[in-house]
Parts: sequence; structure tokens; C-alpha cells
Amino acid sequence: MKRASSVSRAVMIAGAILGAGALTGCAGTSPALTDQERAQNVESFDVVWETVRERHWDPDLNGVDWDGARDELRPRVEAATTNNEARRQMQALLQRLDQSHFGIIPEETYERIEEEEAEGSSGEGWAGLDLRLVDDDVLVWRVRESGPAYEAGVRPGWIVRSIKGREVASLVEAMRAVDGIEPASTRVALIAGSRFGGEPGDSIDAEFIDGEDETRQVSIVLAEAPGEMASIGELPAAPVDVVARTLDGGIGYFYLSIFLDPPRVLGEFQQFIEDHRDAPGLIIDLRGNPGGIILMSTGIMNWLVQERGLRLGTMKMRDPVRGPFEFPIMINPRGTTFDGPVAVLIDEASISNSEILSAGLQDVGRARVFGARTAGLVLPSTVIRLPNGDGFQYAFASYTSSGGGALEAIGVTPDVETPLTREALLSGGDPALDAAMEWISGLDSN
Repeated sequence: MKRASSVSRAVMIAGAILGAGALTGCAGTSPALTDQERAQNVESFDVVWETVRERHWDPDLNGVDWDGARDELRPRVEAATTNNEARRQMQALLQRLDQSHFGIIPEETYERIEEEEAEGSSGEGWAGLDLRLVDDDVLVWRVRESGPAYEAGVRPGWIVRSIKGREVASLVEAMRAVDGIEPASTRVALIAGSRFGGEPGDSIDAEFIDGEDETRQVSIVLAEAPGEMASIGELPAAPVDVVARTLDGGIGYFYLSIFLDPPRVLGEFQQFIEDHRDAPGLIIDLRGNPGGIILMSTGIMNWLVQERGLRLGTMKMRDPVRGPFEFPIMINPRGTTFDGPVAVLIDEASISNSEILSAGLQDVGRARVFGARTAGLVLPSTVIRLPNGDGFQYAFASYTSSGGGALEAIGVTPDVETPLTREALLSGGDPALDAAMEWISGLDSN
């Protein structure tokens, strides 16, 4: 069986899972099609339609008239005069399902990555800041010390007014108007953050309101993203960043940017456990993590759970021959595990595998979860290449947590909600992290 994965950050930003009206690869213009290209688009539509019909775990496809959708949309692909027009119809087909992790990745995305690799560049310019929507403002939530934004003087709690000359307020309004299964705050965090993207060395001009409520014009020169590049299957590569350190009071802290590169990441997590075996508690930070390889969650849980016979959850799939079946994701404890308290940090940009791991630890009573409700985009998926060169991401399974709940369109509710406020950020606070540390320290003092 193929390794299950969740959507990459690049796909999410493109709009593949961002609800009705968010069309992957449809911005801008594209040249008129040749007869061969038109035929390849029609063939690609057929592959998309047939793959969903054969692989979707629900034989009834959520009640969608799949034959009727093909009859309506296939002629539009045949008549399309550009690749973007053809992609719109394929995306319209997938949107009938009203589920996450179904989308088209334009061929140009792969071409750009290949060109960057040939030039020796990762193609992953990094500003070193994260954004979140708080009320009506897009705030700088996290700034990595020594990163480009920090060096340019940007600090947590600043309000973002514009990026590359584009007003952020209009983005917030547009994303709140999108009818998607995930919160508008998820869409805003991803797309606003993506506007700080580019090539290493690019300069991003932005306007902020600083902590003194003064307008600041700042230019941020992008650097190489920290971590190592990794991918799976046909998903575009992404930088995998791991931060393992010791906080005040000896509390262990482990941050993971995305669930890729299992040998390295799980090896570093094992070393983290060994280094903090006597720690008063551990904090696992999954905020902003868009998911990745599902079985990496069990790789982490195996070091945190003693009891055997537990499961992370269950995937329901459908094989063209054997029909629907269930696949339990079992936890296999290591010989020596960490048995102290564990806190998990999540927010609205914690997606897919981040939701699965946090819900799994929560359901088996192994962790206390802090932060904000997650995006509710959890379906296991994979990516294949279509005849026209585009990528096609599709979910091949439903997921039910070990507690029996479905996370799709619902998300993970933290045990302790810690809303972000501008005041807390400006004062140097991190509500979720601070609450987790206070909880662990309180347990240790007792």
C-alpha cells in the first residue's frame, strides 16, 4: 500500500483544498492550446473522474451524481482554449465532493521546481515569520530570531497592512466570503503567509503597524528556508525544519514544520526523547504544520504510549476488487517510552497529520492539547501525474480517530483554548506555549 500523506503547503496555498471558489492554477493567463494539448486535458479529466469513482471510500460518492457531473463538465474541457480553463472544469468536478485533499497541481509548479533545482536553488525563500488572523487584523504571530524578518526589525504583534503593495484587508474579506469546510482564519494564515514567499535573495516590501501604532515600511530580504528539503511521491518538495531544545525548568520542546523525511525526523525525535527522559514534561509544537506522512504520527506516539493494543485511528478505504475495507493504524510502543506529561500545541493552521497526531494523543489520554481549533482537513491522500503533466491530489480514505470521532470539517478542539491577542504578542507572550509550560510546571510542583 502506498504511504499515506497529507497535502503539501504548496498545494494548500495554490487553493486545492481551500473550498468552493478556490481554484488551483487558475490565476493569470495561459497560451492557446494545440489539438494534442486539448486531447491530453480531456484524457486527464477522464483519469480524474475514473480515479475518484474507483478509489473513493464511499461507493455513493457522498451522494454526488458523478455521471451527471461528467456529462456536464467534460464537454467544457473539450471546448477549453487554455489549460487554465480546462483546470477550472476539473476543479469544479472535484468541488462537487465538498471534501479536502482533492485538487489539481499545475504542471508549471513542477517545471519551476525543476528549474530551481537545476540552478542549485531550493526555490524556498523564507521570511522567518508566521501570520494569523485575530479579529479583523492579520498579525505577525511568530518571528524566528536571526531570521530575515527579525533582522529587518519586525516583531510579534505587529499588524500587517499590505504585502508587495497588496492590501491585506481585501484578502480577509475575500476569504471570509469563500464557502469552504475550513475556517477563514486558516485560509488567511496560509495565503497571507505565502505572499512573503519567493526566491532566496528576493526583497519583500510590506507595511506594518508596529507596537507603538506607528506605520512602518519594511523590506525583508528572503533567505534559504531552514531545514532540509524532502518530498513524497509527486508532491512538491518542502523544507523540513526541526527544533529540539530545553525550555525553562527543564521542559523539552519539539517543533516540526511538516511530516516528511521520516528517517531524519524520527531519529531526531528519538534523540529528543533520550535527551529529555527525566524532563518534567514535553511540549510538541504542531502549529502551522500542514501534515505529511501519516505513519510518522505513530512513529512519534510509539515513544509516548506504554499500553499495547491501542490505535491512532482507523482509515476506511475501497479497493476496486475487494470493495470497502477498514485499515486500523496501530500504536507499537518502544521498549522504553517517555512517561511524563505531554502537551501538544495546535492552531488553525495545523492541518491533516497534525490533527491526526494531536487527536490521537488526546483520545488515548496521553496529552493535553493547547491552542486553537484545527482546520478540519484530515483526509489521507496521494498525488499522481496526469497525461497533461499536471498533478492530481486525491483523498483515498476517510479517517476516524481512536475516540470514534470524524475530524474532517470538524477539527481538533484543544483541551485548553488560548486565544491570541495583540497585547500578549506585543509583550513577548505566546499564550499556548505559556499555558502548556504553566501546566507542566504545576504538575511538577505537586
